[in-house]
Amino acid sequence: MENNDRKIGIVTIVDYTNYGNRLQNLALTRLLEEQGFTVINDIVVYTKEEYVERTNGIVKKALKKSVPISVLKSRIAPEQYKMDSLMRRREMRFREFSSRNIKTVDPIICENLDEAVCILEELEIDFYIAGSDQIWNPDYFTQMYGFLPFAPEDKRFSFAASFGVDSIPDEKKEMFRAGLSGMKYISLREEKGVELVKELTGKNADLTPDPTLLLERGEWEKIAADPDFTLNEDYICTYFLGEVPEAVRLFVKEKGLCVYNLNRKDDERLFTIDPGEFLYFIRNARFVLTDSFHAVVFSVLFHKEFYVFEREQKGVRSMFSRIDTVLAMTGLENRRSGRDKIIEQELIGHWDSIDSKLAGEKEKSISRLLSAMGM
Repeated sequence: MENNDRKIGIVTIVDYTNYGNRLQNLALTRLLEEQGFTVINDIVVYTKEEYVERTNGIVKKALKKSVPISVLKSRIAPEQYKMDSLMRRREMRFREFSSRNIKTVDPIICENLDEAVCILEELEIDFYIAGSDQIWNPDYFTQMYGFLPFAPEDKRFSFAASFGVDSIPDEKKEMFRAGLSGMKYISLREEKGVELVKELTGKNADLTPDPTLLLERGEWEKIAADPDFTLNEDYICTYFLGEVPEAVRLFVKEKGLCVYNLNRKDDERLFTIDPGEFLYFIRNARFVLTDSFHAVVFSVLFHKEFYVFEREQKGVRSMFSRIDTVLAMTGLENRRSGRDKIIEQELIGHWDSIDSKLAGEKEKSISRLLSAMGM
């Protein structure tokens, strides 16, 4: 059977407000399609109870939308109303981007695991892949479907999956141990993840770069899209998920350049750009300053001068291990900055060797996955 007769189902997190989430999903899809597979995306399995619990909040939001605007405004603080409106606009633009680029299926709702197996059999999927993104992050991973229990063990694979954290809470270790033990093949996108799999199961997992790093720059340039407003030719691009460090303010002041803050909630144009426009901002920036893993990834792919900071975000544990892995792999450890001041480094001069390294990683990663599939 040729690969183009085979189907792969991707199980991942689906977040229509997160750039890295949508772009990693797109990258993995394209990488598998390059190998001739038919890809079915965003397979999510719920019991009816789980689905009702998950959608309860969504239903409440929908009911609110049916309330006349004048009434709704009187019940919600103006700042919160504006934020809700911005998030709806952002989500709409993400969904439009996804519908153009990623083929998905509706959630599978069933009474139990046996029913899920029967439903999925109708899709005739040959292999399932968990990943990429933080599909196994214990801080918000609550369902076993991330370990693909609805599939036979010889069809369960992961590709550049991520725990996102450095440790698994004691009360969840047994669930993770059982889930990981049932996987046919495991690859993780950070060194710490490989260590966690070994610690929990004794299995050897492969270290695989995030799929966004493996899709060639030329492909991303085709996806990058001009925003519908004019940009300065010379600018600094910032993208922070946590608190913005003082070092950023000082650096911007020193350079005297225009700055575009992509996660800035008080600028609707910037806050609601879609993933294609996000790529455009990074590709055309003079400098990129960030605490985001995927902003680092695209800075590397587009050969940008960048500095990355440890994220400071209330209630969120450190996720820097995956950034450390990328910096080490590309020889860019000096791009990690303290939060008080950026110690400016020499221009990055070894882009050719980085590109060659990534091409080798792509060949190796795809080869290992295909080999595990018996191809």
